[in-house]
Amino acid sequence: MTIQQLPSPGWYDDARGHRRWWDGRQWSAAATPTGPLDIAPPISAPTPTSRLDPRMMRDTTLPSAVVHHHVVHAPAKELSVAYLLLLFLGTLGAHRFYLGRNGSAAAMLSLTIVGTLTTMVLVGFLLLAAVAVWWVVDLFVTPGMVRDENRRASLRSGAPGYERGWPRP
Repeated sequence: MTIQQLPSPGWYDDARGHRRWWDGRQWSAAATPTGPLDIAPPISAPTPTSRLDPRMMRDTTLPSAVVHHHVVHAPAKELSVAYLLLLFLGTLGAHRFYLGRNGSAAAMLSLTIVGTLTTMVLVGFLLLAAVAVWWVVDLFVTPGMVRDENRRASLRSGAPGYERGWPRP
């Protein structure tokens, strides 16, 4: 009894003279690669460990001058995290520290600490009232702060920015 050895993944000629990709388990539809053989499978039969082959990423049905491929980057800061910090640690300025606004965050934190320590002299209530008004205003301006921080982060990294509309080519 002999065990039949399956061929290794790669491009092979079939009986009709067409090239087909063998991924180690099954054959792909008949196709002819555009470059050297045995490099990468077509998009229909990806292998989990292979890197993306740039030749397979272009759309051959459209003129090449029209096709633009863009990389999608995750935002640097999340709005949900900023709102959670605002709701639970907002008077300490945690959401502002998270969004990179360290100066105003330190001012908010110091007003809260000084206001808490001076409540016995009744001056602290004025400082805490100012922090409370600031906290309410931040409920409405936090989405803009997150958008600004993500835009600044994309400019620092050189990645495509989060602009409304179509990405720039």
